[in-house]
Amino acid sequence: MTFPRKAAASFTLLALVAAIAVELVRATGPMFDRAFSAGIVVVALTALGTYVAPGLVAALLVRGRPVTGRTVLVGVALLAVARVAVQATGGVPRYWVTLAAAALAIGVLVVAVVRSVRVLGAAPAALAVTIGAALATGVSLVLGTWDAIWRSGAGGWVPTALMLAAAVACAWAVRADDTTGAADARPGRLWVLGPYLGVTLMVVLNPAYLASQLGLPLTVVTIALGAGGVLAAALTLWSLPRQAAFLPAALRAVVLVAAAAFVLFPVTAEGEAAGTLLAIGLAVVVALLVAVSTTSLATAWDGAAQERGPRRAGAALAGTASAVGLGIILPLLVYQVDYDVPLGFPNALVILAAVVVVALGGLRRGTRPAGVPAHAAGDPAHAVDGPAEPAGTRSAWLPAVPVLAVAAALVLAGAVVNRVQVEQPARVAGGAPDAPITVLDWNLHYGVTQEPGFDLGRMADVINASGAQVVALQEVSRGWIMGGGADMLTYLERATGMRAVAAPAADRQFVNALLVSPSVGEPQDVVRTRLPYGDGPQQRSAITATVRNDAGTPFVVTSAHLQHRDENTPTRLQQLDVLMSADIASSPAAVLAGDFNSEPGWAEIDYVQAAGYVSAQDTAGDPSHLTFPAWEPEVRIDWVFGKGVTFSDVQVLPDGGSDHRGILATVHPVVD
Repeated sequence: MTFPRKAAASFTLLALVAAIAVELVRATGPMFDRAFSAGIVVVALTALGTYVAPGLVAALLVRGRPVTGRTVLVGVALLAVARVAVQATGGVPRYWVTLAAAALAIGVLVVAVVRSVRVLGAAPAALAVTIGAALATGVSLVLGTWDAIWRSGAGGWVPTALMLAAAVACAWAVRADDTTGAADARPGRLWVLGPYLGVTLMVVLNPAYLASQLGLPLTVVTIALGAGGVLAAALTLWSLPRQAAFLPAALRAVVLVAAAAFVLFPVTAEGEAAGTLLAIGLAVVVALLVAVSTTSLATAWDGAAQERGPRRAGAALAGTASAVGLGIILPLLVYQVDYDVPLGFPNALVILAAVVVVALGGLRRGTRPAGVPAHAAGDPAHAVDGPAEPAGTRSAWLPAVPVLAVAAALVLAGAVVNRVQVEQPARVAGGAPDAPITVLDWNLHYGVTQEPGFDLGRMADVINASGAQVVALQEVSRGWIMGGGADMLTYLERATGMRAVAAPAADRQFVNALLVSPSVGEPQDVVRTRLPYGDGPQQRSAITATVRNDAGTPFVVTSAHLQHRDENTPTRLQQLDVLMSADIASSPAAVLAGDFNSEPGWAEIDYVQAAGYVSAQDTAGDPSHLTFPAWEPEVRIDWVFGKGVTFSDVQVLPDGGSDHRGILATVHPVVD
């Protein structure tokens, strides 16, 4: 086998292992949500235990021996089995299998990076990891951001089978590489992989996060990410023959931190779309973020190699694998904990700190030029299947081209798949002024199901089957790792054929929304209301829009989510006071729906009714039907209220996948 062919297998293998690892790390988010039900301490210990475990994985794979192609083959084979098990299982077994598979994936990825830096060089290995993460993003985008790992049909198993088969085939192809010389070496600052992947998952290659954070359509962000991957490859290719990075290390670190800060602290107003010129500028920043973070990773790995004996090298590698795992989870965990135990400062600073760590790790240390492996790739003694062409030449990078092309094609295909086009039929004038509309209220719990799992398809089916013309939603995720990284809002828009408007709540990725059917027109007079924070721990909001029946009679519909702790009654009353003081309170026909976290007879409900609103379930449904938790309801905390309207056919829906049950109501305007 010639060097280019073996190099192609090595490059593709690392990219595929990175893609599988990224997907499995995303999958741990819904699993940790299950642990959250037992308390913040339990979820913290679970997360830390899961992400320290890669050290044990690496130690068992290496067993005090040099990292070879056979080592990687064993790891990839085990990873393929574990990945299939995650998708094939359900219930409690899936919880444990998913956490174990994520730990295994990170451990195997670290081992694969060690081998790839040795045989390809630091820069090709870093680019392979970035392309692998982009590959995972591309597959997710083609699936509407609802990952294959949660699907049971062909849409889930076909991409899974293709990716795993390709990874095993590549691992088999490189199983017999040379193990002499520098096989005991470890790339310098390998631990930077941890915060790099954490930031990549959370921000850099998270299209749903970027779209919601920057006020851009998902399709625009997707195109920017595709361009970013190509730019990363082009800049690295440009720098290698010159034996210098495209920017000085210190300047590159500043650019990386500045670009990240621009994304984490955006200039667009919450809930507002960016204008055309700003959108173009933001897209360029996103592409630059992908490119600069990749070159920083390459420089970090190009530090002086650690020469050790096999046993010491194995122990050091195990420690590094645990450090990588912690580097992934700590920023995400601390960021998420802020929503239960407030940090006292913007939690985006936690992610920015992780970016700073990546930037500092990418500052050059030593004199070896970027892209030249620690083992001196041109030395025949350390070559793969014979003398190797130095990694610092363009022809040695040819293996990257097909993988990059596939990843870019998938990402761009995702732009097409996620393009939302809501057909607005011509409305026929006339109809009865008192014609009703159908409203569904539902807290979606960011798509996470009790199993545990993540099932956007089931939720979309419930909405479509309900026949609702307006859907008031709470806890809609747009890139939260706890919600599998999905863009629920865009997915539901496409799956239901409705138009969505949303208001940020805890952050721009955790929103309240209204889905509006074309049958009641475009949502008009959209108002986003930021509710008082009060005792916390989360920022809450409401979203309001006006819709019309065929006769043009207006209905003002609001989706709201109030503070959740039982002792938060004073805060909820403050939040209701803001809602009652808003324009919706004076509308002739108003519907106020949402998760009020308040039970019948509480002061909050009395306050709403004293303002002239009536409860749909109490007037036209069965008040004994409870709404939470959905699988075995104990309380009734979800409400549909109306003023200037009457209700009929009110029902509490069966368990639809969320931890709340939806309330469906037919709303009739009171017309003089």
